[in-house]
Amino acid sequence: MRIVGLLGGTVLVLVLAVPSFATEPTPAPPDSLDDIPSAKPADVTRLLRKVRTRHGEDAVVIQTNLLLNAMQKGSVLATGVRVDRVEEVRGKRYLAFVLETGFVFDDSTRDRAERAQILWATIMEPTLARLQDGLQVNKADGMLVEMQYFHRPYRSADELRAHIDEPGTSEQARFYVLSSDVDDVLHGKISFRTLLAQARTTVDGADLAVAPPPADALLTPGPE
Repeated sequence: MRIVGLLGGTVLVLVLAVPSFATEPTPAPPDSLDDIPSAKPADVTRLLRKVRTRHGEDAVVIQTNLLLNAMQKGSVLATGVRVDRVEEVRGKRYLAFVLETGFVFDDSTRDRAERAQILWATIMEPTLARLQDGLQVNKADGMLVEMQYFHRPYRSADELRAHIDEPGTSEQARFYVLSSDVDDVLHGKISFRTLLAQARTTVDGADLAVAPPPADALLTPGPE
């Protein structure tokens, strides 16, 4: 396992490369960056300080929690996150985060919309919930999170483990969230779960209307 910080242009990267669980025991997912034994605290601190200076305190909270939530909620491949540039989309400016989730979805039981639902519920929701005072990022109206993951049919974790070097088809979801919509959550107008229907979602570049997942939905990448 290694943690790497890179600064190039406006791109800031925090990467956790985890061993494939095909050949080594799956490590327990960390509860915080302090639980990553090979991460050098000085390197992590220096990297996050750069993020804070450039984009604000909330960017640090978002980057850290995107990474940790992906690792805790089903990552089986290398997981990494970077803070990218501010992008203007449809007249609004969004600070972009790019997350390699490490997820491999069973696409025989989870279709494109359900995969987006699971990503929202397991990664986006708990990340947004850490923003106690709303979403505040420098020189932007909100945030977008681009998530990369894979999908292929498999019936069990054992089957996936046996073919982990063949994760299937790569897919990319983007979630666009405005600061004003996060304020609506804080004021009790909507919940983080229903915010999904209000946010813009794209999958492989195409807009996708995604409803909040049912209360009894199984929010895991695979059938187990």
